[in-house]
Amino acid sequence: MCSMDEVFMRRALELAKKGIGFSSPNPAVGAVIVKGGRIVGEGWHKKAGSDHAEIVAIKNVMKNSGIVTVDLEPALFSNAALYVTLEPCSHDGRTPACAKAIVAAGFKKVFVGMKDPFVKVNGRGIKYLKNHGVMVEVCKASSPLAKEIRAINQPFIKWASFGLPYVIAKAGMSLDGKIATGAGESKWITSENARIDSRLLRGRYDAVLVGAGTVKSDNPELAAHGKYKNKKLLRIVLDNKLSLSTDSKVFRDESVFVASSDLASEKNKEKYRKAGIEFKSFGKDKVSLKRLLVYLAKRKIQSVFIEGGSAVLGSFYDDSLKNRDLLDKVCFYLAPKIIGGTDSLAVFGGLGADKLSKLRNLEDVVFEMVGDDLRFEGVFNFY
Repeated sequence: MCSMDEVFMRRALELAKKGIGFSSPNPAVGAVIVKGGRIVGEGWHKKAGSDHAEIVAIKNVMKNSGIVTVDLEPALFSNAALYVTLEPCSHDGRTPACAKAIVAAGFKKVFVGMKDPFVKVNGRGIKYLKNHGVMVEVCKASSPLAKEIRAINQPFIKWASFGLPYVIAKAGMSLDGKIATGAGESKWITSENARIDSRLLRGRYDAVLVGAGTVKSDNPELAAHGKYKNKKLLRIVLDNKLSLSTDSKVFRDESVFVASSDLASEKNKEKYRKAGIEFKSFGKDKVSLKRLLVYLAKRKIQSVFIEGGSAVLGSFYDDSLKNRDLLDKVCFYLAPKIIGGTDSLAVFGGLGADKLSKLRNLEDVVFEMVGDDLRFEGVFNFY
C-alpha cells in the first residue's frame, strides 16, 4: 500500500474501534469509500444482525447522493475504492453477503486489512471479488498496520481459528503484587478511578468470570457499566459444589452460568434448578478449565474477563503453563502501596512455575496512569 492508502485504511481502523464491545459475535470492522482522493462514505459494524461496515459505507454514499439504489446510478462506485479492515464476507448469514454487494455496486478496487479466519469466509470473499473483476490488495501481514488491525479483533480471531474464547486476567493489587492483607482485607487497594476504568473495560468482553470465594466474600453484581451498561454480559461462576446462596447478586437474572464438578450434591442441584440457575459439570472433583472454555466457545462466547481471586487466577495460570491457549492477556491495576507480609494474598495462587525457564513472558506491554494507579497490560498470545 502507498502512504495515502495507509491513511485511508487507518481511518477505517478508527471506525472499526467504535464497534469494539458491541459487535460480538461478529468482529469489529470499519470501512471507507474514497473517490477522487477524498473520503465520500464511511461506516462501521455496530452490532450483530445489523448492516456490515461495507454496506453502511455504501448506503452513506447513496444517501449523500440522493439515490435509493445503486441500480439508478451504475457509475456511482465505478471510480471509487473501498477500504475495509476485514475481508468482505461471501456467504449469506443474518445479512446478505458483502462481497456480492460490492460487485453489484460496481467497485473496481478494494483494499483489505486482513483475511477473515472464519471458516465460512477465509479467503472466499477475496476470491469472489477477484473472480468478478475487482482488484484486491491485502495489507502485508507483517506490517505494523496489519498488526494493529488484528489487535482489535483478537477474541474473534482466536475463536474463529482455534475454537476457544480469548481469556483476559484482570486484578487490582498493591505494588508488591498483593490483593489482600493477611487478615483478608482487600477493599480498597486501588483507587476509585482504577475501579471505574476496570468496570468499563469489563464491558468490552462477552463474559466475566469469578470463583465462588469472590461471590461469598464480595457479593458482586458483575454488571456492565458506562457505554456498555445495556449489554447482556454473561456472568460465569466457578463453584465445584454449587454451594452458593441463590440469593447472591450474581444470580439476579438469567444471564448467569455456573461451572461445577461432580462433587455437587443432588440437593444443591435441585436448589439451583428451582432457582432457574443454569449449571453444568466440567470435571470429577474440580472444573476442567479447558473443557469449560471449549463449551463457552460453542455458545459463541468469544472472550472471557477473569475477575476471580488468587485461586482462580492461579488455576488459569497453572493450566496455561501446560496449555498456552488457556490464558492470553493480563490487565493489572497497581496501586502505589506496599502490603508486605508472608500471609498476605498474592495475585496468583496455585503452584506457579517451578523453574524460570518454564514461566510465561508477556509481550506488547503497555503502561498508563489511571488516577494515582498504574494500569499494566500485556499479552501472552497474539493471534
